[in-house]
Amino acid sequence: MSAPDRLSIAIIDANPLLADGIAALLTRDASFYARTVFLNSLADSSAQDEFDVLIIDPAQMQETPAQLVQILRGRGRALVAYCSSLSDRMAQTCIQAGFRGVLPKTVSFDVLKVALASTAKGGIFIDAAFAAAIVPGLGTEDPPKQASTQEVRLSERELFVLKSVAHGKSMKEIGRELDLSSKTVETYKARGSSKLNLSGRRQIVEFAISQGWVEGTRLTAG
Repeated sequence: MSAPDRLSIAIIDANPLLADGIAALLTRDASFYARTVFLNSLADSSAQDEFDVLIIDPAQMQETPAQLVQILRGRGRALVAYCSSLSDRMAQTCIQAGFRGVLPKTVSFDVLKVALASTAKGGIFIDAAFAAAIVPGLGTEDPPKQASTQEVRLSERELFVLKSVAHGKSMKEIGRELDLSSKTVETYKARGSSKLNLSGRRQIVEFAISQGWVEGTRLTAG
């Protein structure tokens, strides 16, 4: 697929590591070109950037969803709410304000890509968990099939450690939670990373995004 045919995606998030991770994963797909941007740069009246889809977490912003729609008008054909904390009320407010999509950060990466492609073409994408609350009668169909988890057996502690690392916690912090030494936590991290063929925190973060591990708390560089 040639570059002009790729959907241009802008990711606006309070956590640059998370935003960069999403952008990197999307850009690996020949259908998308994505990059991290800042809300104030798009709000600048002299800005020339235009995107097919803007991804933003309204829960992180001081502005209301309606204000965000006004600020970002003309900067993208579609605005998608991609939230750590997404309630029925927030989902309703976003759609009423003019967002074309609402979904939690816990959805699989394949579902995110479907949402981006759908909204870029003028459609509305509402995660099944909120569809019935927003439009009565919706949400009765089967939700999009989520990406299957890799056929890898992680122990409970390996999984906990990798999720904690993705959320920016240090070995010392994880050790306190598990009542283990930092060295032992590092061992669990190494074992889990090896099983998943991951190298370094950034790859762990990207894997966390792809598996829908991002929930409730923000990922940080640590």
